Amino acid sequence: MGAAALTNGTGGALQWQGFTVLFLPVSESLGLGLGATALAFGLARAENGVIGPISGWAIDRYGVRPLMLAGTIVVGIGYLLLSQADNFIAFLMIYILVISIGASTSFMQATTAGINSWFIRKRGMAMSINAAAFRLGGAAMVPILSIFVLKYGWQAASVGIGLMMLFFVAPMALAFRRSPEAYGMNPDGDPDAPADGRASASGGQTSPIATYDSWTTREALRTQAFWVLSAGTTLRIAAHGTIFVHIIAILDWKDVDRQTAANMVGLLALVAAPLILLAGYYGDRIGRIKILSLGYAMSAGSLFLVVFMEGTVPLFLALLLFTGSEAGSSLNWALVGDLFGRKSFATIRGMMAPLYNSVLMVGPVAAGFIFDWTGTYTPVLVSGGVLMLAAAVVFLRLKPPVRAPRGLADQSQCVPDTAEHPHEGSTTPVD
Repeated sequence: MGAAALTNGTGGALQWQGFTVLFLPVSESLGLGLGATALAFGLARAENGVIGPISGWAIDRYGVRPLMLAGTIVVGIGYLLLSQADNFIAFLMIYILVISIGASTSFMQATTAGINSWFIRKRGMAMSINAAAFRLGGAAMVPILSIFVLKYGWQAASVGIGLMMLFFVAPMALAFRRSPEAYGMNPDGDPDAPADGRASASGGQTSPIATYDSWTTREALRTQAFWVLSAGTTLRIAAHGTIFVHIIAILDWKDVDRQTAANMVGLLALVAAPLILLAGYYGDRIGRIKILSLGYAMSAGSLFLVVFMEGTVPLFLALLLFTGSEAGSSLNWALVGDLFGRKSFATIRGMMAPLYNSVLMVGPVAAGFIFDWTGTYTPVLVSGGVLMLAAAVVFLRLKPPVRAPRGLADQSQCVPDTAEHPHEGSTTPVD
């Protein structure tokens, strides 16, 4: 958990949240419109959509440690190379073919897989600690990176990011281990598996969330639950990803100066951290889906309000509701483990990548071109609010998958690997 928190609080925050700080300076330095600049982010997401299933399979097959170590080193080298890019083609090639490929096996993708292997009953809280560290890192990194960019330029900032990836973040991968069973332990630190195969919550009650069942990727793809979860995730990421790439540009459009905008983004991340922890705590106890849907509905209201708000304080208050999406994101990924278990978590999560990365490819680019053509972010904000509302409704439709009766031959292909995961073998309801 410590290694995951430090990895995402530094490297993850710089990789995913730092792009919004570099967005306008890169656009101005290379003489690009916002749509063209967002194209780098969009193409990187398209690439991740293709690589996601492969990287997920590799993490499940070879473990978190080697994939994260190699990926983070590649990201660090990529940022050092990016500092030398003096034209749009060079920027695109380095960001997409080096940085993005390295990031596909690092940060949140790898750490959630590692956490999912070690926690079942406490999965929601563990995922939330990881997500909160990511937001806390953003609260510190985004304003500091903005100061550095404004004073020294985005190229110098890129060198700093690369060095931090190589000498601080990459060594964190060495702390990860494949599973507790490999060390004679059980998930959540339990001394022994419950007699009925179900996880017990505090107070002796059966957890409404955790499952010890392991589904194969093929089985998961045949369930309605996988596609409902994928649809809700895609809608949420379409809105959240697009808005976050453009958030400083949106505040700049609202006449907030850039450093103040960066400070606001950092403060929002700071506020989001305790909300994420609360969501994880109560999600383990009362069910994730209702909390997650409420958070996405709050985020929709936030985007509608931003359209009408003017001034730094009113805009900040409106954006506070957008932290509902931040609080829900960790529960979103925890649901993958809740529904389908531990053994194929990264592969199943990776199979969702083509869907949500396709909208991340289109959304930020479309938003940039809309602003270039119209001079306003109003259509982008309204569309984002509608997508968030749709995500909230879709998640309310999510039900746990149920295996149909199978013959002995069919069962032989689907029995959990009890040698590696001795406690897996039954399911409990999601909500």
